[in-house]
Amino acid sequence: FSAAAAPFCSGLSAQRRRLARMFGGASSDAANDASDEGGEDEDEPELPPVQVVRAEFRSNRPVVVSEVPVYVGLQEKSGRFFEDRGICPHVRYCWSRGPLVKPCIFHPQNASQFRDVTKTFQFYCSRECFLRGWHSLPKEHWNPEPENPGGLQDEEKHEWVKVAETRTYCPTLQDIDRPLRLDIVPLMEDGSDAKVGRMFICTGTVMPTPNEARTRRMISNGGTHLSAEWLAKQFKVMDWNVLADLYTTESQYPYCEKWALSWSWRKHLIIKELKSMAADIITLQEVQKDAFEDWFRPELAEMGYEGVFQPKKREPIFHRGKYTSEGCATFYKTTRFRKLEKFVFDYDKISLDLLSVRPQDAEQCLKRASKGNVALALVLEDLTLQPLHGWQAVGPSGGHKLCVVNTHICADPRSTDVKTWQAHLLATSIEQNGLANTPLLVCGDFNSTPDSAVYEYLRQGAIRDDHPEIQQDPCGLLEYLKSGHSLRLNTAYEACSGEEAEHTNYTEEFKGTLDYIFFSSDSLAVLAVSQVDDAATLSKDVALPSSSRPSDHVSLVSTFMFREDCPPSAGQMSAALSPYGRGDYGGGAQLSTSPGANGGPGGADSQVFVPGAHIYEP
Repeated sequence: FSAAAAPFCSGLSAQRRRLARMFGGASSDAANDASDEGGEDEDEPELPPVQVVRAEFRSNRPVVVSEVPVYVGLQEKSGRFFEDRGICPHVRYCWSRGPLVKPCIFHPQNASQFRDVTKTFQFYCSRECFLRGWHSLPKEHWNPEPENPGGLQDEEKHEWVKVAETRTYCPTLQDIDRPLRLDIVPLMEDGSDAKVGRMFICTGTVMPTPNEARTRRMISNGGTHLSAEWLAKQFKVMDWNVLADLYTTESQYPYCEKWALSWSWRKHLIIKELKSMAADIITLQEVQKDAFEDWFRPELAEMGYEGVFQPKKREPIFHRGKYTSEGCATFYKTTRFRKLEKFVFDYDKISLDLLSVRPQDAEQCLKRASKGNVALALVLEDLTLQPLHGWQAVGPSGGHKLCVVNTHICADPRSTDVKTWQAHLLATSIEQNGLANTPLLVCGDFNSTPDSAVYEYLRQGAIRDDHPEIQQDPCGLLEYLKSGHSLRLNTAYEACSGEEAEHTNYTEEFKGTLDYIFFSSDSLAVLAVSQVDDAATLSKDVALPSSSRPSDHVSLVSTFMFREDCPPSAGQMSAALSPYGRGDYGGGAQLSTSPGANGGPGGADSQVFVPGAHIYEP
C-alpha cells in the first residue's frame, strides 16, 4: 500500500483540502467570512435588519428533482428569532453548483474520498475500497492514464457556478455528483448586501433519483383461467408499513447510511414501488401527516387514486421544524371503487367505554391500554362488478361492497396483553358497526408473529386457554375477553402458499413476520401473492432500511376476487368447527377440519389448499 499511497496522497492533497473546506461546518466558515469582511473597516459595521443565526440542510445528500430541505433561522435587531420560509424581504439566497466529485467505483451511492493516481486511476470511498481496487479491479474498469503529468491537476480546477437565486432549489441532472452551496446574505435597508450576519452551507454530492422498483414475481394459487373476463374480476391489494421519517434516527438504524435514511431519498423509492405494483387498493402504515399531504396524495392522484388518512391519537411530535403525526392511509383506484362510508376505531376511546364498567381497576387498565393506536375502515363499492347471488353484499349502485380495514397495533414487545386487547377491539368494532356481513380485508402491521395470541385470535376467533401470551395479564385486561368473534378470516399468504411470508420486518434487532392481509374466506378468494425475498437476499443489505429498500418492512401484495360459489351450508359449518367454536373455511380452498399445533391451520391432519383445486368457477 505504501508504494501507491505516497503518489496518491500527494496527487490529491490540494483537492482534499479544498473538499474539506467545501464540506466543513457552516458556522465556522460563516464566522471567518464575517470576521474577515468586518476587518476591512476600523469602525463597527452597520447591522442589517436581520442576521442569519442558523442554517442547515435536513438531508446531507440531495436527490435530483426533489427539493432540497433546508432550515434557515434569522434574528431581528430586536432579538426576535424566526424561521424564514422564503418571505423575509431582508435576505437573499444564492445556490451554486460545485466541482465534480466522482462516486466510488464499488459503491456508486458514495462520494469518493480517494483516487489511485498510479495504476487504476479510479475513485474510491474508503481505504478498503482503494486497496481492493489496487489489487483486484479488472483492467477493463480502469480509467485511462492522463496524457500529460499535469492532467490530474487540470481535472481538479473548478469553479462554483450559480444555479438559482431562490429560497428553494430542486437539483437537476447537471448537478449529479456535485455538491451544492447555499449562500444566505442579509440585506441592508437600501437593498445592498450586508457585510455581517451572512452564512453559507454545503451539501454532499447530488444523487440521481433511485432506479425503478424491482419486479416481484406473483405466486399463483393455481388455475389457468387467464381470459380477459376472468382478469377483469380480480383486484389487487398492497399493504406496507413505509417507516415514518419521525423514526429514522441513526441510533435506531446505525447500519444504514444517513443519506439513505433521509426522506428525500426514501420517498422516491416508496412511490416507485407503489406505482410498480399497480394495486387497486393500498393500505399504508406510519404515514406522516405532512408526507400524506405533500407527497403521497398528489403523487398517487396522478395515478388515479384517492386517499384517506387517519392519524394515531397521540400528541403531535415536533420534527424538522414543525409539529406532525403519523398514522394509517388507505388509497383506492377511482376507476374501480368508490367510497361509501368511513369508520375510525379509536382503541383508546373504545377502551374507556368498555373498561369504565369496572371502576375498581379501570384506571390501571386504561393507563396500560391507552397507546393511541387506531384502525381506519373504508366501505367501498365495486364500479365494475355486480353480485350474482342474493347473499352477497351489494352497494347503492348495485356493485359489490367491500370493507377495507387498515390498522397498526401496539409495537411494545412487553405489552402482548395490549396487542391482544386491541385485536379484540378491532374484531368487535367490525361486528358492532354492521360490517361482519360485508367482504372484509383487514390489513396492517399487527406487530405480532404467526405464533402470537393476536394472530390466533384473528384467525380462529378465540385463543386457547394455555396460550403463553395470555398468561401474562398484569392488570387483568384480558379478563374482558369473555367471548371471541364470528369473523371468518384467513390470511392471503397462508391461504395461497400454505405459510406466512418468512420475513416482513428485517432489522438488526428483529427478523420475522408482523404484517398480514386478512380476508373474509367465505366471500373472497385469494388468487395470488407477491413473492417476499428470503433471508439470504435481504441479508445482502445487512438489514432494512437500506439504500435500495426504503422501509424496515417488506410490502405484501395479493390478488383477490369475489367468490362466486355459494357460502358453506349449515352442515359444512358444523363439520368445520374448530376447537374454539368457529369454522375455518379456506380462502378459495377446501374446508380445514383440524387446527395446527398452535390452534391455527396447517396441522398434520388438516386439509390444506392444493394449487389448482378451485372450488369456484370464474
